Amino acid sequence: MKGTEEFILAGNNKLLVGDYKGAIFEFTKAIMASPLLPHAYSSRGYAKLEMRDYEGAIYDCQQAINLHYRMESLSKDIRSEFRTSNNNTNTTYARLYSILGIAKLLQGDKEDALLLLHTARLLGNSDAEDIIKTYYRD
Repeated sequence: MKGTEEFILAGNNKLLVGDYKGAIFEFTKAIMASPLLPHAYSSRGYAKLEMRDYEGAIYDCQQAINLHYRMESLSKDIRSEFRTSNNNTNTTYARLYSILGIAKLLQGDKEDALLLLHTARLLGNSDAEDIIKTYYRD
């Protein structure tokens, strides 16, 4: 029987070839196996965005943000004890806020989209800045 890592790998492979339905299926299996794993939610959110399921993408990205935050809070003491940090934290949040912003933009909610895309930009996502420039010329 496949484990969570295998489901995520299969989902990522399906994303690479544009099989978004298959990716959603694999990431859903990963979530069922490990419901507290934020990566499965964020990847499924991206696949849902590609499938134009904006509500689903928003839900999954919000779940991923909440789970990442919980994991950071729990591991903060451990990281400070060993003087290590997670350099990917900003990148992860930037990606999630970018997906949320794009979903909101495509839903027609420009005000929330702009806020989310600015957040992604501040976290280091340069693509978010390009989207802002393209869609907010007024």
